[in-house]
Amino acid sequence: MPLTTSRMRAVLIATVIAGVALVATPMPAMAATSTGWVRVAHLSPDTKPVDVRLAALDGGGKVLSIDDVSYGSVSKYWSLPVGDYAVAMRAAGSAASSTPVVSTSVSVTAGSAATVAVFGTNADLTTKVIADSLTLPKAGDARVRVVQASTSADPVTVTAAPTTPILSDASTTTVSPYADVQAGSWTLRATSGTKSATETIDLRSGQIASVLVLDDATGGIVLRRVLDSSSVGGVPRGYLATGGGYLAHAAAQQQLDTMLAAGGLGVLAAAGVITGLVARRRRARA
Repeated sequence: MPLTTSRMRAVLIATVIAGVALVATPMPAMAATSTGWVRVAHLSPDTKPVDVRLAALDGGGKVLSIDDVSYGSVSKYWSLPVGDYAVAMRAAGSAASSTPVVSTSVSVTAGSAATVAVFGTNADLTTKVIADSLTLPKAGDARVRVVQASTSADPVTVTAAPTTPILSDASTTTVSPYADVQAGSWTLRATSGTKSATETIDLRSGQIASVLVLDDATGGIVLRRVLDSSSVGGVPRGYLATGGGYLAHAAAQQQLDTMLAAGGLGVLAAAGVITGLVARRRRARA
């Protein structure tokens, strides 16, 4: 059947309408996640480096491991199916059948992240499961907390310059709530009797960070920042990706925008082709 001018117009209108519908149709909601994330922190000053093993308590799934985790280190994240897991830490290089230096369990819940931390001296180790934040701060802000892990300075008070209190007389294993602060440089000061430590930390917009209060080799204390939003490994997508969770979020949004724009350009291109055909047919008749 010949393609008349009226039929061309109908095709053009149908194409544009279909294209607009395609671009405007919202993407299906992401399926509810069935995984969570766990990492470990070695915060015992006189405990030598450890190998960490993690396995499901029901016996299913493979055993995951990280070797040679030293004092003050925070491991990569494991992405794990929801369930209960056993965590064992052994002296680095020890056989998997040897007695753990410390062991505990952790429950992984959907969409959540946690740090299994070991505190205290080797003679009196304590484990603690710490909930990590996955909620991005608003644009222009960062999120930060303080973890009091010093054993030689107890209690410890931490302030942000000039006198904003963060932790007051905090004992070992104390973890402050996360606080949203304006992105930029912040000077933190930890004090305990005659001991003190000062550290200036830079927080970019969207970053989530933990500041550890640790013992140093001279009997004093030191502050160390751990970027929860840029840990290395299999980490919560969009939150703990390298470079800051906000960057991953922005990149994903930009990719989506690009896809939608490409769809829109495709519709316009198709419309342009059909319009050109109609115009040429009119010129031919003339």
